[in-house]
Amino acid sequence: MDIPHRWRRLWIAVFVALALALLPGGRGLFDAPGLSAEQSTEAWSDISPEERNLKHVEQDPDADAVVLLNERNGRILKPSDDIVNVLDYHFRYKILTERGKRYGDVEIPAGKYSRVSNIRARTVKSDGTAVPVPPDQIFEKVTFQVGTYKETVWVFHFPAVEPGAILEFRYDRHDNRLIFIDPFYFGGPEFTLKARMTQAIPEDMGYTVLCDLCPANQAPAVSPWREGKAKGQMYTMELRDLPGYKREQLMPPPRDANPRLEMLLAHWKNYAIWGLGRQNQFFIDWPSVALYAWSYYQDAMKTGLSDIRPVVEGWVQAVADPQDKMKTIFRHVQRDFRYRPFDQVYGVSHSIASMLKDKLADNEDKAVLLMTALKSVGIDSYTVLVSGKDGGSLNPKFFSFSQFTHTVIAVPQPGGSYLWLDPTVSYAAYGFVPWKDSGADALLIKNGKGEMLTLPAKNELSATRYRILVKPRKDGQADVDVEAEFSGEDAVELREELVPAAEAARKTYLEAWAQKKRNGAVLNSYTIEDIEDQDKPLRLKMSLQIPGLVTSADEVVLVRGCVLTCKESNPISRAPRQYPFYVDRGWNEDESVVIQAPRGMKPSQAPPPFSTKSAVATHTFSCMSLEDQSMKCSHAFVARRNRWPASEQTNVRAMFDKIVEADRTTVAFERSDATAAGGH
Repeated sequence: MDIPHRWRRLWIAVFVALALALLPGGRGLFDAPGLSAEQSTEAWSDISPEERNLKHVEQDPDADAVVLLNERNGRILKPSDDIVNVLDYHFRYKILTERGKRYGDVEIPAGKYSRVSNIRARTVKSDGTAVPVPPDQIFEKVTFQVGTYKETVWVFHFPAVEPGAILEFRYDRHDNRLIFIDPFYFGGPEFTLKARMTQAIPEDMGYTVLCDLCPANQAPAVSPWREGKAKGQMYTMELRDLPGYKREQLMPPPRDANPRLEMLLAHWKNYAIWGLGRQNQFFIDWPSVALYAWSYYQDAMKTGLSDIRPVVEGWVQAVADPQDKMKTIFRHVQRDFRYRPFDQVYGVSHSIASMLKDKLADNEDKAVLLMTALKSVGIDSYTVLVSGKDGGSLNPKFFSFSQFTHTVIAVPQPGGSYLWLDPTVSYAAYGFVPWKDSGADALLIKNGKGEMLTLPAKNELSATRYRILVKPRKDGQADVDVEAEFSGEDAVELREELVPAAEAARKTYLEAWAQKKRNGAVLNSYTIEDIEDQDKPLRLKMSLQIPGLVTSADEVVLVRGCVLTCKESNPISRAPRQYPFYVDRGWNEDESVVIQAPRGMKPSQAPPPFSTKSAVATHTFSCMSLEDQSMKCSHAFVARRNRWPASEQTNVRAMFDKIVEADRTTVAFERSDATAAGGH
């Protein structure tokens, strides 16, 4: 019986999208990180003179680094009674600017059921000197933990990182989940000179290949492959000179912008699969995907019904109305089980018993748990595999679980419609439709049969509103009182961070949040209102001390009119844009700043009002004097859900240039007996 394995794709901090397999059963696959660069001299290929001498990228003059090599080599091998895809990752990139030094910090995700092995890394300085990363400087860091379950990443820092240096690292990963091969994305976050993938497939296995967004008429080369007793076919695909896929604002998901190669298991000679009730043929159409997932989900539901029934009876003990029962059950599945944020689907879940024990569930677990709980009170529901808007577009002719990001459920309603419930959103109101679900492609599974459809589009109101009081000080600092209100997705995302955290962790998060909003900000105190009531907006009050807002010049004090929503630089690259502009999640920020006049001073003439817009968004800014000698400045930025072609780049950049200029506006205060000096 082939059971898919748990893993999720996380981007390495450097540039690569990778996935680490997690086994439902729970045994570790990999050894701990091992050899250093000095211990594994065969790891490194020669650096060419062209790579050494490269100082800038003609196709992207603003590039902070260049990806010299993004490579993955895979072989499906059958050691003893096991079968595993052995993957060797190899990355080489060159630092071009001081900003590019950020690529010196690397994170390689791992987890309870996966281990990365054989990490090797080195810096090659501009004079050709190689400086390896010592093995004892590669550390395992916990990133997520609930009870005994934890997820970790391997972290290290390259030595001697400077413009002109070449950073290179390799590692191995073994993957026992073979129903599809981990998608390989060719482009990195900077211009990529060479990306190459190879994958060896045994002769008794066959995979359907998709090379999406690859150059026209270019397909992987296929050649004979032999390694020891293993033989079959080797697939090889190489692309060159790829524009950087930057994680900047308004970018499409990688699937819609970055060339990728995927491989889907279509047949396996003489191999029987329980989920499909047959052998040899695997995923050849959407009905086979639906049947596979339905078989495993139903098995988990049948074995877990007796476990969850007494728990649900306790949840709904005082609830009589069926609709209220459904709301109550949904709320408990949302809140009582910590969400493990996987963003992929494999057609299998953990057991209900383990979920009840660990109080932990990923997206498929939550769907199975909710359906089983509803079934225990006589409410039927169906599984829905969703290709979320955060994952990108679905290819209807490629029948792979890899295209789905999460699982929701559909509850039949009178008249043939459905109530769509997404239990992965832990802190949203009942019936709330997350942006990733609105208008998304999905596979509805009913009684082992599948139906492709599009989920209803619903634009939930999401907004953040700041009311800020700035009190300038003589030392150039400012005491700042903030009242913030978050609604819709903005509230959901903030609650995801704050609700499950202990008080000390909440304070740490808010300190980092304030620092990100305004460099150097110090959090003095805070209060949170309605944090547990997800039917209401989340309200946050903070007292901050912020440098850089106040400038004293002669007898004039200048105070910035923007505090927390400011754009310090244009977020859209100057390099010719290759990708469309996406706003799949609505964006609505409103900031009202009242600046108290320093003692013995009054505001000068208010700065002129300002407005700008592009196809993507609108922004307005204005200031006005108040009766108490204060000055009030208001900012509003709104971007509605839509998508626009890359040809809008000039207008979008021009809009953000004007926003940066407006956000640097200062309000001038002068001595009460002086003449007006005007705004700047």
